[in-house]
Amino acid sequence: MMKFAWDNYKRYAWGKNELRPLTRNGHIGNMFGGLRGASIVDSLDTLYIMGLMEEYNDAKEWVENSLDLNTNGEASLFEVNIRYVGGLLSAYYLTGEEVFKRKVLELGEKLLPAFNTPTGIPRGVINLGSGTSWSWGWASAGSSILAEFGTLHLEFVHLTELSGNPVYTEKVMNIRKLLNKIEKPHGLYPNFLSPVSGNWVQHHVSIGGLGDSFYEYLIKSYLMSDKTDEEAKRMYYSALQAIEANLVQKSPGGLTYMAEWRGGLLDHKMGHLACFSGGMVGIGRTHGGPARKEAALPGPGGRNHPHLP
Repeated sequence: MMKFAWDNYKRYAWGKNELRPLTRNGHIGNMFGGLRGASIVDSLDTLYIMGLMEEYNDAKEWVENSLDLNTNGEASLFEVNIRYVGGLLSAYYLTGEEVFKRKVLELGEKLLPAFNTPTGIPRGVINLGSGTSWSWGWASAGSSILAEFGTLHLEFVHLTELSGNPVYTEKVMNIRKLLNKIEKPHGLYPNFLSPVSGNWVQHHVSIGGLGDSFYEYLIKSYLMSDKTDEEAKRMYYSALQAIEANLVQKSPGGLTYMAEWRGGLLDHKMGHLACFSGGMVGIGRTHGGPARKEAALPGPGGRNHPHLP
């Protein structure tokens, strides 16, 4: 499947961000601020792990010769981080190829101006050329999104490790500091936070879109630290306890699902993006989670499967 997808991407969309399979043409989109080759960078580690060395070498050559980071457009901090920064970091750690280290450190530096806010909570959109940042137009009252500013920790810690510059780790640790200080309704983390005041903008909680990967990055930060990041562990299990107490529900047919929460009222729906949560709970349970009634949560291989929308 990977070989089939890669071959067709290379044939019809090489250098573009995505392949549109029905029309068989390349698509750039407007999420990456003019960056190209998102599928190439995002696939580097997979190609290498699968032993597809010809394809990997083609991808590496493209990164070295064609990945231009001097762009001037509207980029999602979140998307650039998980796809480009994450892809380049993974490729470097797997292969030791200096080109990936050089590119990722150059790109990481371009993301820092997004954190220039009164609270240090980054805005969601940044111009990689000018460094100007702003919030998404659809985000309530100019807020930043939990799943976006909460999905930087893994990559930024490694940017510090590779560069020797503590600023990257300081930026994400400041996010944690604010989240630990601010009051959380019933222990829950709402999805919208003001980068100006540091207060929640509205009390909407979701384990799906807008919230999802924040929780994933907490448990992965703990594991990535060789289980020394006790703060990440505490935040993760405290959040999980609040989720279990407030959001986990049973359908009339006996299916477990995670509802959303809006200003104290449950919204009995479970979005598609929330379906990752079973795997997340499984990872936490497998790697030293506290002995408690997590069996009530949907987990891989258990009987309480999430109700898919």
